This record gives sequence, C-alpha cells and structure tokens, in this order.
Amino acid sequence: MRAFLALLLALTPATTFAQAGEEDAAHRADRRQTQDLNLNVRRSVEQRQAADTAKLDRYRQAREAYQRQRAEWRRRVAACEGGDTRACDPY
Repeated sequence: MRAFLALLLALTPATTFAQAGEEDAAHRADRRQTQDLNLNVRRSVEQRQAADTAKLDRYRQAREAYQRQRAEWRRRVAACEGGDTRACDPY
C-alpha cells in the first residue's frame, strides 16, 4: 500500500505539470486572440479618426469659403448702399 501511495505521489506532480502545460497553451491562444481583437479595434478606431479628420477638414474649408462669400456679399451691400450701382447687380 505504501508503495502504491509513493507511486501515486510521484505521478501527481507530473500530471499537474502536464495540466499546467495545457493551460499555458490555452492561455497563450486566448492571449493571442485578445491581442488580435485589440489590434483590429485599434485599426478600426484609427480609420474612423482619419475619416473624422478628413470630414472636419472639409467642414472647415466649406466654412471658410462661406465666410469669404458672406464678407464679399457684405462688401457689395455696403458699396451698393454707398452709391456704387455696379455693386448692386446680382452675381
């Protein structure tokens, strides 16, 4: 009986180490999958930020063009009211 217990105790650490190796492989696979998911999310966020930046640039350019048109319109109104009849003609 003692020999059996000694053999059982001798085999137990080997089994534990084998299970730990399997858990390590599963853990590594899980960690790799998490890293891949995080990389995909990071790429998605970067693409969205680039699109947002381009959208904001287009908005800024359109806003600046609008402001220039309004300034020109105000100048023409002031000139028309000041007596310059050429400024009164529509574009």
